[in-house]
Amino acid sequence: MTDFGRARFAVGAGFFLQGLVFAAIVTQTPRFKIRFDIGDGGITAILVVVAVISGFGSVLAGSISQRYTSAVAFRVALLWIGVGAIAVGVAPNLASGVCAFAVYGLGVGGVDACMNMQGVRVQEALGRSVMGSFHGLWSVAGIIGALYASTVAHLHVSLTISLVVIAAVCWLTVAVVSRHFIAAREHEVSLSAGGTHLPWRPVVIFGAVILLFYSSDTGILAWCSIYLKDALNASAGLAPLGYAAYQAGALISRFGGDILIRRIGSVRVAVIGTGLGTAGLLAVVAAPEPVTAIAAFFCVGLGLAIVVPLAFAGIAGAVGREAQEVAIARMNIANYAGAILGGGLIGGAASAGHLRWAFAIPLVLVPLIFLAARSFSSADHTWA
Repeated sequence: MTDFGRARFAVGAGFFLQGLVFAAIVTQTPRFKIRFDIGDGGITAILVVVAVISGFGSVLAGSISQRYTSAVAFRVALLWIGVGAIAVGVAPNLASGVCAFAVYGLGVGGVDACMNMQGVRVQEALGRSVMGSFHGLWSVAGIIGALYASTVAHLHVSLTISLVVIAAVCWLTVAVVSRHFIAAREHEVSLSAGGTHLPWRPVVIFGAVILLFYSSDTGILAWCSIYLKDALNASAGLAPLGYAAYQAGALISRFGGDILIRRIGSVRVAVIGTGLGTAGLLAVVAAPEPVTAIAAFFCVGLGLAIVVPLAFAGIAGAVGREAQEVAIARMNIANYAGAILGGGLIGGAASAGHLRWAFAIPLVLVPLIFLAARSFSSADHTWA
């Protein structure tokens, strides 16, 4: 295996660890509700705290990357989410639990930023589009993490032990692969910590794309099963298939998207993906029965999931190598802003009893990505 091949494997492992740890924690929220004696509102508040702190973690990762390298920042952030997982696992009460989730959130923001910094560097080194497959690994790990959480709960393994095991897997993997992360090139010029010379226009454009995607993604993941069950009268066995269909579409989009990008370019892929996602959302809103809605959720995932890796590649190509890492760290904040915005808007509409019209919100938001379509041409500069 070449050095760049090892780097690709190592960075892919980092994406995988992020998805694994995240899913192993988030999918065990019913156990946290019992331990902390809180309801759905309390869990939602904790997740908002994680999102806010993650934004700070993303900015901090950008500063560390500029002072040292993104390889160093990535290694530290991955180790940190292991610490966060253990902290969450051992927290005995609500106060300590909130602090533990804040610790974890700081690491999440750092990993989210650094894994995309490193992913772009691998893509540049290999000379072909690979960002989609990196994000695909995150999705695969999320599925595995959810299955792990389900298994340990079924076997009555304690929450603490289950998360200690996840942290150990994370740390051991980092110890093996982190030596192959790509360090900054010697000829690159660092920006000031404040990002004084950062070109903000692409940060705003691609940040808006990220915000629009995650505002839709968060609402879909949180409410699709409830929509199928309560609005379309799906059975208990059929309702979860909306989530599964959406994730299956996302996997195909991300693993297959790289091939399509190499053949027809990033702009066309972004336009096709946004169009397919919009059509899928329209079908979700208009669906007369569950099977149609499930197929529609698959189309949404198939179309929209490739937009995120394209946005990270796009900003890297737009700002130049000397500004890549700070730009990615700043843009990544839109990830958490979108999750809070989408969760609030769609969740508010759904909670008010307007489940069908709740999905009209992403239907209105997603087509705005078309306005940034031409900007995605810069993504091709990172590999062509």
